[in-house]
Amino acid sequence: MTTIRWVAIGLGLGAAALVPIAVVLLLGRYALQALFATEGDVPTEAQMTFPATAVVTSMDKECGSGGCWSVFDVEPAGGVTQEQLRADLDAQLGDRLPGTILDPRGISVYIEDSGNGFEVRGDFWSRSAPS
Repeated sequence: MTTIRWVAIGLGLGAAALVPIAVVLLLGRYALQALFATEGDVPTEAQMTFPATAVVTSMDKECGSGGCWSVFDVEPAGGVTQEQLRADLDAQLGDRLPGTILDPRGISVYIEDSGNGFEVRGDFWSRSAPS
């Protein structure tokens, strides 16, 4: 065999070995996440994926019976109306955000008008938005 074939075979075997290793690492991450999950886990601003028309002015964590949730105060960016921001939030966030490959937990979302902006709540534990 030529050197090019040996290199191709080596690369193929290397890639074939990396796939099971990546799967085992990902499953290990899921297991650790499940083992160490608490009611106090709350989504971050990055996990909420706010639209570009939103400016997050503050973030807080609130807890009640059964779990905790993030509370984000969101205002319209310059030149954006309150109605446009609400439409963008509804379109981008909806009632529930799907999980990702690194964090498969879905996020329940609740949006409430707060006068000059919106209060957006997100949590991992409820199936419907918190009230």
